[in-house]
Amino acid sequence: MSKGKGPLSKLYNAIINSVDVVVPQSMRPFWESPAGPKTVFFWAPLGKWGLVLAGIGDLVKRPPQNVSLNQSGVLATTGLIWSRYSVVIIPKNYSLLAVNLVVFLTQGFLIAKHLKWRSENSKQVVYQHPRSILRFHDSS
Repeated sequence: MSKGKGPLSKLYNAIINSVDVVVPQSMRPFWESPAGPKTVFFWAPLGKWGLVLAGIGDLVKRPPQNVSLNQSGVLATTGLIWSRYSVVIIPKNYSLLAVNLVVFLTQGFLIAKHLKWRSENSKQVVYQHPRSILRFHDSS
């Protein structure tokens, strides 16, 4: 339950109170747990799976030359940092650990995909400063 006084806190509390009465007895331990659906410890990792889906979409569809090493590197680093954080906080948040490890792995694969492309095409690529566009030499 939120202790806030604002309209979003009131809406959240109303939703939790209305769902609370229909939660089956078998689901009560999960519902009432310190990292259950009544807390941010449940919803934050759930929302972060969107980053994982976006990363998987990039793995499948994005050409390797369009992968941003800076963005992927930062996301991979935050995945590691938050993985560590998730096991030192109380309560330990294993769903946060799982999502951050998958973010790290997904972004690591994107980095590897880009670096492989870069090493295979290093003699054909010319760096043009405006808008960071990579162009190929015309070999004809």
